[in-house]
Amino acid sequence: MERKKPSDFPQKPLDLFSEYRHGHIDRRSFLDGARRFTVSGATVGAVFEMMRPNYVWAQRGEETHPVSARLLDQLRTRFTFQISVDVATLQQGLAVATAALAGGVNIVEMGTPLLKNEGVSNVVPAFRRQFPKALLLADMKTMDGGGSEARSVYAGGGNIVDFLALAGVDTAKGVCAARDQFRRTGPELPRLAFADIMVPHQGPAAQAAEVALRMLEAGVDAVGVHLQSDARNADRKLIESDYLGDVARAVFALVGKAAPVQVVGGLSGAQAKRLARAGLRAFVISGNLGQPDGVARYNLPPAQIERFIAGFIAEVSSA
Repeated sequence: MERKKPSDFPQKPLDLFSEYRHGHIDRRSFLDGARRFTVSGATVGAVFEMMRPNYVWAQRGEETHPVSARLLDQLRTRFTFQISVDVATLQQGLAVATAALAGGVNIVEMGTPLLKNEGVSNVVPAFRRQFPKALLLADMKTMDGGGSEARSVYAGGGNIVDFLALAGVDTAKGVCAARDQFRRTGPELPRLAFADIMVPHQGPAAQAAEVALRMLEAGVDAVGVHLQSDARNADRKLIESDYLGDVARAVFALVGKAAPVQVVGGLSGAQAKRLARAGLRAFVISGNLGQPDGVARYNLPPAQIERFIAGFIAEVSSA
């Protein structure tokens, strides 16, 4: 990503960003003010992203850990697909992950139910032994104690820790500190920190976008827009409507030039394809395996799981 010099910007948005950076105005005032300016037709999100490198990237540690920086660039610019392995047993989890990798996923998510039932210290090393070259993400749903939970994942061989943005900036910084510790001691493995924005709880769209910006400022590498399982089970209209899409597009418009934006929450292939046409590139495949009915399919034979996943990836990638 190109770093911009002050001379590349008109003076007014540069002054506005300086005020924000030094605490003279708050985030909302900066965003509201920046919307009045453009740089070569760029959106406010693109303007912020172009200004960010001088002030934030070094804090995030990307430039001192090349393997993580390369992975982040891939996640931001290319299609990536993640399988949520939300099952209860390690045996079934490994089987689902094997089928998903055969179907073409890029990231294997060790789901929260699996981690809680079988234990982080058992699940993460087992997945690393079984899939030595796979990208492994732990969906920790962390709300406190971010540093210690992140260290347990990284120590077991995990690449990515996913925590709840709802936990706030201090937890985000704790997770990022653990990430940076493992980056320093292990240059060969990518280590990333993702923050999940839970909607509708952290909606509507404008509020979710501000949460995403706050998480990136705290040092996280990527954000996820996550339509909550309980909410979509309670109100099927959340799936049938474009609520998740509206929030994801708003978050992507603000921060998508700077960081990957994942979308998760019972996505169908058609929903994901529409988001792909809007520029989003990172999608999480839930238990419905891309089908519009919301029915979990983890108990299917591995060959069928593989076919569903391959079909979802082909459909979305054709956007």
